[in-house]
Amino acid sequence: MAAPEYRFLDEWLVPHPIEAVYDLMADVHGYPAWWGDVWVSTTGHAGPPSPGSRTQVVAHGYLPYRLRYEFECVAVDPPRRIESILHGDFEGSASLTFEAADGGTRVVLDFRPRVNKAGVRELTPLLRPIFRSNHAWAMRRGEQRIAERLQADPATSTG
Repeated sequence: MAAPEYRFLDEWLVPHPIEAVYDLMADVHGYPAWWGDVWVSTTGHAGPPSPGSRTQVVAHGYLPYRLRYEFECVAVDPPRRIESILHGDFEGSASLTFEAADGGTRVVLDFRPRVNKAGVRELTPLLRPIFRSNHAWAMRRGEQRIAERLQADPATSTG
């Protein structure tokens, strides 16, 4: 069976300056601290993203399974863009773009995974809507958690 493909296009409006949003999201090793209900752990490259840097992650949504995959950075343009390819339970690509917007920063995730994880791969024809809902849940958590994290740091306020 060929790996099922997905495309997720998610948009967040984060009420903080682009540099603060970019810096927090570029630090994948920090995700478990502020987005711990989705990101279990990260290992590998701990600095700012750069072409060739690799970070391994373990993540989950509300469904009872974990995904293990790696982001390999292929392009970066701080504070505007981070592009990666994926290896592991997901193969494919992930692109984050950032732009200043009224009241903060618009973040767009263009996530195009092919699913290699056994079980998820086989069940996609039947459960694709549930897997999409699981992703949407994780993204809502991310948008909420990043705003909470930046709100807790007065240096990142837009005022």
